[in-house]
Amino acid sequence: MSVFEMRIDQLGFDTEGVYHNIQSFSIGHESCILKFFMIIRNMKLLEFIKRQKDAEKQIRIMTPFVPEKHLEEMKDVIKKICANEEFKDSIIIVNDFGLMNYIHKIDKGRKMCLGRGMLVCFDYAPWGSKIYENEPVQIQKAVSQVSFYDDEKMSFFRQYNVTEIEANITEGTAESLKEIQKAGFKVNVHQSTFLYGTQRSCHIRRSCPAQTCSGLECEEPQKLELNELWCSEGFYKAAEDVPFPSPLYLHGNQIYGKAYDIPCDWADRIIYSRQKHLPT
Repeated sequence: MSVFEMRIDQLGFDTEGVYHNIQSFSIGHESCILKFFMIIRNMKLLEFIKRQKDAEKQIRIMTPFVPEKHLEEMKDVIKKICANEEFKDSIIIVNDFGLMNYIHKIDKGRKMCLGRGMLVCFDYAPWGSKIYENEPVQIQKAVSQVSFYDDEKMSFFRQYNVTEIEANITEGTAESLKEIQKAGFKVNVHQSTFLYGTQRSCHIRRSCPAQTCSGLECEEPQKLELNELWCSEGFYKAAEDVPFPSPLYLHGNQIYGKAYDIPCDWADRIIYSRQKHLPT
C-alpha cells in the first residue's frame, strides 16, 4: 500500500489543518536554496513537524540544488540536521550531486532519496517523442525511459546509500519506474504537479535583483499561457499536434503543470502538495 506524503515547502503551510490520511511529511524545498533556509529554520513549521513525529508520522528532509555562494551555510545546516534527534531517522531528499556526496561523507548511515530534479527523460518534454519518433522501436523504448533505469547508475547510487527516487510520471515512463522498483529502490511519484523546469532564479528576484526575498511573494503560483509555438529556427509555426500542456504555472523558480491522471497505486509513496488543485 502506498504511503501518502504532504510537502511542507511554503512558509504559509497550514499547520492547523487535518492530515489524517497523510502518513509522511517532507520539509524544505526542492529547488530554491533561500526558501529552504527559511522553511527549515521556521519555528512554527518545526513545531508542527515535532507534533507529527510524536504522532509517529514519517519525517523527511527536502533539499535543493546548492549554488556555490550558499555552500558553506548549507553544510552547516546539514550538519545540524544530521545531529538533530528529531531528524535521526529522516531520509534526505537530494537534488544536488555535491550535496549527496557531502551528506554521505559526514553521515554514512544516512539514507537518501534522489529528487525529481535529478532524473531526466525525453518523455518529460511535451515534444519529447518527436525527437526519437523515426528511430527503431528498440531505440525508442530505451531513450523514453527514466535516466536512472541503468544497472551502472543504480550500482553507483547504492554506494551513497540512495534507496529511493522521486519522479514525475507519464505513460511512457511508468514501465521503467516499475523496473527500478523491482531492482530494490522505492519509487515515489508526484500526484499534484508535474515539474517541467527549474530556473536559476525566481521571477520575483529577476524583476528586481536588489529586492530582499521574504519568501512570501512566491507562495501563490502565477498562470502562464502559450501564445504561439515556433520551431527552433524561429520562422514558422510548429506542428499543432505537439501536446503542449496548458496552462502552466510559474511558482518561485519552477515551472509546473498539473500532474497527468495516471494510476500510480503501485508506487511506494504518493506525494501531494498545497498545489494539489492549482488555480484555473
